Amino acid sequence: MITLINCFEVPAGREENFFAAFEKVNAYMRGKKGYVGHKMHRSLVPEARYRFVNLVQWASREECEAAHDEGFRRLISQPAWGDFRSTPALYEVVHEGRAEKWETLMQGIPR
Repeated sequence: MITLINCFEVPAGREENFFAAFEKVNAYMRGKKGYVGHKMHRSLVPEARYRFVNLVQWASREECEAAHDEGFRRLISQPAWGDFRSTPALYEVVHEGRAEKWETLMQGIPR
């Protein structure tokens, strides 16, 4: 499994336009072989350079690369994408960790 991390620069006030364009591309990509799932993250601070970061899991690098075909390129070349710069890159997991127990994590935190 590999992860495509795509960081988006979205001007303030253009969030709805961005999501309208994103949803079209996302619907196309979800139907591609090897697509596992995605999580779109939004910055908690509006002045962040990358307001949105999308993490997309693919079964393999080859399937990810094949999915970025002519249909994909046609979608992202639409005028709606003109104001949204993206910086994509493929990543593999090299280290992972999890809390042993949620209760242990929450100890000492006032409620």
